[in-house]
Amino acid sequence: MKNNYLLLVSNKTMVEELKEESNITFLFPVKDFTVGFKEVFSLEEITIPHAYLFVNRLLDHEEILYFKDFIKQLPSNIEGIVFDDIGVLQVLNEIENSLTKILFLNHFNCNYISINSYLEYVDSVVVSTDVTEKEVDEILLKANKPLVIYTFGHMNIMYSRRKLITNYNEHFKLNDPSISVLTNDLGQQFKMVENEYGTVIYTNLPFNGLRYRNKGNVLFYLVHSIFLDSNDIRDIIHSEDELKEKYPYQYLSTEETIVRIKEREQ
Repeated sequence: MKNNYLLLVSNKTMVEELKEESNITFLFPVKDFTVGFKEVFSLEEITIPHAYLFVNRLLDHEEILYFKDFIKQLPSNIEGIVFDDIGVLQVLNEIENSLTKILFLNHFNCNYISINSYLEYVDSVVVSTDVTEKEVDEILLKANKPLVIYTFGHMNIMYSRRKLITNYNEHFKLNDPSISVLTNDLGQQFKMVENEYGTVIYTNLPFNGLRYRNKGNVLFYLVHSIFLDSNDIRDIIHSEDELKEKYPYQYLSTEETIVRIKEREQ
C-alpha cells in the first residue's frame, strides 16, 4: 500500500531528516527538468526507495530528446513521476515502463469531467486548489481513479522561462539574486525563486487543505515543502495545532466563484 503523503522536497537536508517517517513518499525535483527550486536532485542523488520524480519545465524539441534518454536510465527505486507537460506523457507512452504517472496542471483540473478524460491516459491527477470544498467532494466522488489532493504548501501562481529576478537585479541590488519577495501595488507579497531555466512566483502564505486527509478516493496528499523546514513537515503529519501557531494559512474556498459575462451591446 502506498504511503499517504507525497512530499515534494526542496533540499537534501530535508530528505535525511525525514527519511525515517513511514508515511512519506518522497517527490524529487529533478536536475535539468525542474524550475522553482534552489536545490534539485540528480538521479545519482535519489537513492531512497519508492521515489517519485517531479518534472515541471515546459520542454522544447531538443529538451524532449534529452528527456527521452534520461527516462531510459531510471534506476529501479524510481516508482513514479509527476509532470505538467503533455509532451512528457507522450514520451512516457513511447517508452516501455511501469512508472506511476501523475498529471499536475497548475490551476487546471477543476472538474470531474476533465479529470476523468485525463485519467484515461495517466494513473492519477492533482486536483486544482482553485475550487470549493463542495467541488472537491464531487470530484473525489465521481473520479474514475484515486486522485492527489494538494494538502499544504506555497502554491505556484506563475512560471516564466525568463530570469525575472536577474533582470530586476541589474537595476536594484538584492540580498539573494536567486530568491526574492515581490510586493504589488495592493501591498500583497509573493515569493519568487529563480534558477537557470526561469522563475516561479509562489503565494506568500501556504495553502492549507489538511482537513481533506480523511477523504476517500485519494492516492496521495501532496505537500509542497518550498519555504518550509523539516519541523513544519512533521507538524503537518503529526500535529496540526503546532502548525497553526507558526503559520497563518487558508483553507479551500467555501464560496463558488461566479463569473458574469455581459452581452455586447449592438
